[in-house]
Amino acid sequence: MTRITKTVWLIMLVLLLSACHSGGSYHQSAMPDPASYNAHFGDMDTNQDGQVSQAEFEAYFPQADMKVFEIIDADQDNGLSHEEWHRFKEAHGLKHQ
Repeated sequence: MTRITKTVWLIMLVLLLSACHSGGSYHQSAMPDPASYNAHFGDMDTNQDGQVSQAEFEAYFPQADMKVFEIIDADQDNGLSHEEWHRFKEAHGLKHQ
């Protein structure tokens, strides 16, 4: 194996290990206790428009750090879809309610 090939493999290995160490998910980073954010989507979506707004999230979780909302909001559209909410819950082993 050439030196360049070894270097490329080493870089790929380091990147792979760092992704595994971080959990490989944006939901795993900087998250306070996820269990404190276990809720049924429909209970948070008070206006029943299929999205949980920042205001609805904050009203349901008054103790919430809004960075949590930003982490869950994968598409950064300032609203949580049903799919985003359940991806977050699955990533943290929370049961579908």
